[in-house]
Amino acid sequence: MQDPREPDEEVPDPPGEGTGEPRAAEHPEPSEPPEPSEPPEPSEPPECSGPPGALGPPESPASSGPAEPEGEGPPPQAAGRSHPSRRSGWSRPGLRALSWRYLAPWRHRSARFEPGPLGLLGVMLAAMAVTLLLIQTGSGGTGGVGGDRADGPTTVPGPPEGELRFMVVGDSLTQGSSGDYTWRHHLWSHLRESGVEADFVGPYDGMYGLAEGEPGNQDYAEPGFDTDHAARWGASAQELASDVAQVAAEYDPHYLLLLAGTEDILAGDGADRALAGIGEAVSTVRVVQGRTRFVLGELPPVEGTGDDDRINAEIDRFNMGVVDLAGQLTADASPVVVARVAAGYVPAHDNWDETHPNTRGELKIAAAFADVLADPLGVGRTYPRPLPSLSVGPPTAPEPVAEESDGGLVLTWEAVPGATGYRVEQRRVSPDPDEPSVLPVGVESDGDSRSVLVEELFSGARYEFVVRPFKGRDEGAGSEPLQLVWDDDPPPAPSWVRVGDGGTTVEWEEVAEASHYEVWARVLECSVADERLRPSEPVASDPPTGEPTEGNGTGPPAGDGAPPRDEPEPEPTPGPGPEPEPEPPAPPAPGAPEPGAGCEPRDGHGPEDGRGWRTLGPVGEEPRWSVTLSGPYEVVVRSYRDYVGGGYSDSVLLSEN
Repeated sequence: MQDPREPDEEVPDPPGEGTGEPRAAEHPEPSEPPEPSEPPEPSEPPECSGPPGALGPPESPASSGPAEPEGEGPPPQAAGRSHPSRRSGWSRPGLRALSWRYLAPWRHRSARFEPGPLGLLGVMLAAMAVTLLLIQTGSGGTGGVGGDRADGPTTVPGPPEGELRFMVVGDSLTQGSSGDYTWRHHLWSHLRESGVEADFVGPYDGMYGLAEGEPGNQDYAEPGFDTDHAARWGASAQELASDVAQVAAEYDPHYLLLLAGTEDILAGDGADRALAGIGEAVSTVRVVQGRTRFVLGELPPVEGTGDDDRINAEIDRFNMGVVDLAGQLTADASPVVVARVAAGYVPAHDNWDETHPNTRGELKIAAAFADVLADPLGVGRTYPRPLPSLSVGPPTAPEPVAEESDGGLVLTWEAVPGATGYRVEQRRVSPDPDEPSVLPVGVESDGDSRSVLVEELFSGARYEFVVRPFKGRDEGAGSEPLQLVWDDDPPPAPSWVRVGDGGTTVEWEEVAEASHYEVWARVLECSVADERLRPSEPVASDPPTGEPTEGNGTGPPAGDGAPPRDEPEPEPTPGPGPEPEPEPPAPPAPGAPEPGAGCEPRDGHGPEDGRGWRTLGPVGEEPRWSVTLSGPYEVVVRSYRDYVGGGYSDSVLLSEN
């Protein structure tokens, strides 16, 4: 691509150096740099047609701090990407160790101009001095608005022809973390929709992985955009300023978008120090890129840090001061404007944790930068209002699979990008449906795999499970409902069923796999001679005798039959003479009479395929039952494990003993 930058221009000598004399960088004696003939008054800083000069007051304790170390390159979490090298005088080995504190006064220069080492030294020193002056005379030093401030540019240069290069610089709010869209994505998409040919540039293209003690996932929620950037997770404004000029010299951006300062304030520093870092970044970039346009972002408020009052008070001071700072630093060829990020930003709604934006917050930040790029910088259109409503939380839904184990049900799924936690919901579908409930279980991690152990499920019941990922306090897309029947293998039938205690109890061998038992009964078939032995009604809370219930042994059965009706007594046969009518026989004594040879089972079928059986309901977990029937009955016992019905025992006659 053809480099759109202008050819080198000859730079006039700084004021006060005389005419026809070589510049300070060309003198063999660097210890005696020329000084301006008439320094301006401190209350009236000079007009800024390029970076400010070095005519400000000396550094004061209120606006200075310990020297920050040079940047060490991308952090371990940031996935870098190689780019074609754009070498300049700044990247020569002899100059890499220099910082802005060693450079001389400097005015606007072409992007391709390469001053000598002492020239750079003077320019950087001038940038530092004027930056400190501007901070002190603005709101940073006193917390109020500065008295005398340089006028803004009379005209704002329009965008260059062709593709525009944007370099986005910042901290964790700009880089983003696993599973984020990032505000860079929303801005890039908006610029493209506005017809802007945008090329995002920078040394990195990755995100920060959130996994503890391991690299973590660095996938974007939507990777289909230009992901290049110059943001570093956890970097302060001072740290970014230490090497941003080198990065700008390499990537030659037309527009530098800077959102930084939150890390400085979180670390306990005030707004003044953060503003000093912002001003230093602008001034040093102008040394190597004199026509770069700057957009400085306000800082969004925070919530839940434990120190919200102090932090948000400093953020308010920063946001007032950055407007004053932009007015002091702006120039005709290199305007500096402010994106109103804080307007309408609600951290409880727009952050996924105390400080980092969720999808809604990312969109608000992107819209603020888009608005100021459009007006006054003339790039694209302002962001449409009202802003669209976006879902938050991890957008990728988990895909759980189930496996039975000796300890319970194990649900396993692959980790979702950006999820900091998961919630497992359980619902019993049948029988006896209930409402979904959140399981109080811990999620186990094994590499990229996540799992939970679900215990205390009812055998034979159908359950539904949903796994929901969370990023901080934001709930993401839940999994598709996973349904299954738990442990539906039937237990074996009870054995050795017998009548004991003189016919008052029925006992059987315990079934290890059973949780409880159910008793079924059926009236014996008796001959006419034994009709007097018709059994009395059973003492039970169940419906009358009928067809066997397709029950589960845990609820009341639905019988549909009734006990047989009494047949009419036969008419007495008249005797040959007028003998007195005999007394009717006395009714049988209560209890369980012997059925005699005339009573027997109706057939050889049990409750599963025989007629006339009815359930007496569950009788508990003990392998015995106290008889509640009177008369000739046959009884069978069925085993159950929760809702799973097992086998039926052989029948036993109640009056056998």
